[in-house]
Amino acid sequence: MKIKIFLIAILVLSTQSIFSQVENLNSVGVRTLIPFFYFNALNFKGDDPNHTRVDLYIQVPYTQLSFVKEGDFFVAMYEVTAGVYDSTERLVTEKIWTEKIVLGSYSESVSRNGSNISSRSFRLVPGNYKLKVAVQDKESKKNASATTDLNVRAFREAFAISDILLVTKYSEIDSRKEVIPNITNNIIFSQGGFYLFFEFYNQSPDSNFNLNCKINNSKGKTIFEFSTPYRLTSLRNPIFLKVEKSDFSIGEYILTITAKSLDTIVRGSYSVSKRVFSRWVGVPRSIVDLNKAIEQMIYITNRDKINELLKIEDEQTKYEKFMDFWKSKDPTPGTEENELMDEYYGRVDYANQHFSTYQEGWKTDMGMVFIILGPPNNVERRPFNYDRPAYEIWEYYTLNRSFVFVDYTGFGDYRLLNRDFSEWFKYR
Repeated sequence: MKIKIFLIAILVLSTQSIFSQVENLNSVGVRTLIPFFYFNALNFKGDDPNHTRVDLYIQVPYTQLSFVKEGDFFVAMYEVTAGVYDSTERLVTEKIWTEKIVLGSYSESVSRNGSNISSRSFRLVPGNYKLKVAVQDKESKKNASATTDLNVRAFREAFAISDILLVTKYSEIDSRKEVIPNITNNIIFSQGGFYLFFEFYNQSPDSNFNLNCKINNSKGKTIFEFSTPYRLTSLRNPIFLKVEKSDFSIGEYILTITAKSLDTIVRGSYSVSKRVFSRWVGVPRSIVDLNKAIEQMIYITNRDKINELLKIEDEQTKYEKFMDFWKSKDPTPGTEENELMDEYYGRVDYANQHFSTYQEGWKTDMGMVFIILGPPNNVERRPFNYDRPAYEIWEYYTLNRSFVFVDYTGFGDYRLLNRDFSEWFKYR
């Protein structure tokens, strides 16, 4: 018999954020389908040569906010705090602002397709910084924060390109442009492809260039490439470039724009790259490889079902069968959200982040127990001693069961001491 069958009955679903230690997750859960917010910080040439303009975009999904009915409308508010810090952790500059969202119906407020985008600009000296962003929902006080490295580029070359902004929607009517930025960097393809936006800076106001757009997959193979000539008529040239390809497989890609001068006065080339993703709607954001996601189902289904899905050659059909499997286990089939799927892959993602050694975390003994049972109620940790290896004891009070993991090698490769799973079936 196999241990994977009873997972459905014991998954504890929750909606909050992740803490660092596994026992602290018991009351907060690890679902990762929709983050609290997305953000992008993009470099553009400033008004003077000593400063760069950094545009910060923040996107908050409606599903993460608490809407309150006010008359005929549904209203939510959240506060954004964005700080830029230097290498000594000194605050260089900070912006704080509040966003208010007013919607006409409840269905809009719970739609996965709805979100609010705001932006602010920073004027910074080129160099390396830390960007810290925090968002708090005013009604529920739920909050989240993120920190990332911020490399502020200088634009002193004869010609240069800004960072690349993905565009969800672009249209031009009566010389007016409608642009909706794609802050998630998740390429949700329409039938006609998608747009990129960037600025081209050129010290010579009348020059000819060749722009090359290339997309490589995670293995470095070029899967799409095209070139187009451009005649630049000003020192600052905003460019919307359309990518016609629309049949990307699920996964991670590197998009590169390269400009090469076609004039004899100014020679050379300039490149800028951006990491993008292709993820189907409804699939947790941690999934970037569909075949791997199917392999990771080992704790909830049998090997025959996994092999059946892996043998499907058509990517779209494979995706549809994969989603059919999870729809059959959706505890709330009348809603857009599949809580079981979200929780399962949230646990897989957490296992990969915290239990990986020489193999991925979901394949380890700790990862297996965590994915099946969720976070323990308590963990007892004993460090390495000269007469005994390090070990951890995970206690599950509601199951009246403990699991002992021993690090025999001293390299963090914890192995489950007792691998007899037969009694787990009583909790189905």
